[in-house]
Amino acid sequence: MSGDAPMTIDLSRVAIIARKEFADHLTDRTFLLVLALFGILTVLALERGLASYVSAMEWYMTVLEITAHSVSSEASLLTSSPNLPSVLWIFLNVGDKLLLFGPVLAIAVGFDLISGERTTRSLRTLLSRPVYRDEVITGKAVGGTAVLVLASAVPYLLALGAVLVAGLTVTPYDAMIVALCWGAGVLYLLAYFGVAVAFSAFSEDGGRALAWAMAVFILFSTVVPYAASYAAGSAAGSLPEWPLDDTLPDETQRYLEERSDYYATYNWVKNSVMALSPNGNYETITGMLVDPHHGGDATTGSLTGTPDLAEALGQFWQNIVGLVAFPAIFLAVAYVRFMRLDLR
Repeated sequence: MSGDAPMTIDLSRVAIIARKEFADHLTDRTFLLVLALFGILTVLALERGLASYVSAMEWYMTVLEITAHSVSSEASLLTSSPNLPSVLWIFLNVGDKLLLFGPVLAIAVGFDLISGERTTRSLRTLLSRPVYRDEVITGKAVGGTAVLVLASAVPYLLALGAVLVAGLTVTPYDAMIVALCWGAGVLYLLAYFGVAVAFSAFSEDGGRALAWAMAVFILFSTVVPYAASYAAGSAAGSLPEWPLDDTLPDETQRYLEERSDYYATYNWVKNSVMALSPNGNYETITGMLVDPHHGGDATTGSLTGTPDLAEALGQFWQNIVGLVAFPAIFLAVAYVRFMRLDLR
């Protein structure tokens, strides 16, 4: 019953394989080590995020107090409209660590999904049982996905616990934004999981699959951002120079228009190139969820009020499509390769 032709998938057999894959990863020392390092980085990010929030809140209260006791209109202008710090800044720090270290976790789960079985020749034994190839690859992918869903939830749960212990308030809106950021994080991890599984299907051993998957991660995390900035700078040209102090109002207005056109072109080209990268899509989604208008001050952790979620979703729907399509393509390639794999 281990024929190569796709048959009707038995979900019970898929579930059995998925549970076994899930359990194997949770007892794998390499995975647990990577997860432990990820947890340590998360704790450090939480410490920095909480410190930034406390500092921003102290500054906010100081400004409010100065404004309340100020009798000078000039002083009031200098201290008007302070932004209330948001706890979302703390979760955003966790998301930044997921951006940097999450792919390593995803690759650790997927790089030997198939090649490891081929090396130990356990795949041939598995396929000699009453199970089809499509059930095997589907079950393994589902099991790996479940592991990543659990692993990606750990840092956000730690952040939620730290926020509650610190006595901070998490509104229902904040919880919804955090849940959406976590969902984006899951898709981001699945992107590199798909890459690792695809190379695992084409490689004779796990070492080669790991090397190729890490090369792809380096490509999208370093080379693509550099290429995006270079392409954007080339397309936008030179930044207009600030006019002289005695410049006429019309020339100043022309400078402002040219400057606006420069940044519009620069940002459009850069975002278009970065949309090809899971890293770029994930950064855009989380950034727009926290502050759709990009009005937050990253140095103080203060954000510009409550974001308009509908507006944000309308602006980055293409990034969601890209983040879904990326793992789908690589997992489809892995599926086709596995179905045609010669195991003799």
